[in-house]
Amino acid sequence: MFKRSQLRIILIALVSAVSLPACTALPHFSRENYVAPFDGAEVIENDTRYSKELECLKPSIKAAAIHRFAVGRVNDFTGKEDLVNGKRITQGAALMVISALAKAGVPMVERFDTSVADMELKYADNKLITDEPNSGNYRKIFGGSLPGSDYHIVGGITEVNYNIKSGSLDSSIQFIGASAQYFVMNVGIDLRLVNTKTLEVVDVQSLQKQIIGTELRGGYFRLFSDGVFDLNAAERTQEPIQKAVRMVIEQAVFNMVEHVYKISPAGCASLGAIQPTVNATGQLTRANQSATASSSETPLTNSGNTSAQTNATATPIQKSEAKPVEVTPNAIAAKPAKPSVVIDPNTGEIMYSDDKTTNLNGLVGNGVGATNVSTGKPVAKPTVSDRMKEKMLWGDKPTIE
Repeated sequence: MFKRSQLRIILIALVSAVSLPACTALPHFSRENYVAPFDGAEVIENDTRYSKELECLKPSIKAAAIHRFAVGRVNDFTGKEDLVNGKRITQGAALMVISALAKAGVPMVERFDTSVADMELKYADNKLITDEPNSGNYRKIFGGSLPGSDYHIVGGITEVNYNIKSGSLDSSIQFIGASAQYFVMNVGIDLRLVNTKTLEVVDVQSLQKQIIGTELRGGYFRLFSDGVFDLNAAERTQEPIQKAVRMVIEQAVFNMVEHVYKISPAGCASLGAIQPTVNATGQLTRANQSATASSSETPLTNSGNTSAQTNATATPIQKSEAKPVEVTPNAIAAKPAKPSVVIDPNTGEIMYSDDKTTNLNGLVGNGVGATNVSTGKPVAKPTVSDRMKEKMLWGDKPTIE
């Protein structure tokens, strides 16, 4: 007779002998079982609305004297991070600066990552590298073979404020409920343009951009005797934060390049931002499209022709060209009113209103209180539903100067 302890050992051995082959046997897979991944959207150029104005500078830069640019460290100085998602702001701001300079056609030399060049220079110094394999000829080092930079850009991302202003509204009527929320945040950068030869700071750009996020929710809930009916729907819109950083960087690079090459950005600046001009009658009008189109094909120069600039978008005056203006009571009375401000529902950008931007299409209906600035007539008569949606979404709108 077996003892109880011996029976237990035998039972464990039998169970192990039966289960071990099942555990060690691997499942069989065939190639037909692989699932094709979902490709999603196609690959496109990573452009912003300010990329057009950078590309507009190419003809003028090619016709001007060569100034080579280099890009140094453009770091994230916000310190925003968490344990789950890591860094909140992109760590590739320097790469965005390089891409912005390339869009403008600015000659560049590599200074951001020279590890490969330094390694090959070391190999060439030891006569270990060649440009003609199997020839026995090694690469020779010649003095003065590397072009230098005239200017370089350094700086960083200095601001990210998550909740400048926010608001929400919840309401319910019998079985129907609805809510709306919005918030405003911003990002800011500080870049400086340095003369590489003298280390003089030639230009400083401190820019920021606000980002708008909205959320609309609606639902229907009702309890019946034989069951429950619950229906909910929501829509959320927010501009990507890293995309906003790229937009601010492209605008800063545009200003720096215009400053170095002394290019009048009258035609190019209108491609990026909507800047209304004032005609002889004091009405706000859109910039001359023909002048804008011709400016993108021909070099822009400071020729001093004031008549050509009055037809295009107003050009920002540089500090060196600013002149004191005598203000008289008549001048104050004739000063045109500031254009109203609207927010692009697709990108969250702040824009000046004109005949094409006052309609907040896709957000709260067509023409919520919109008026044509040129004629002063309403674009579309707002309905009660439009006004209710507008109030639910924004409440008291933030005043933007």
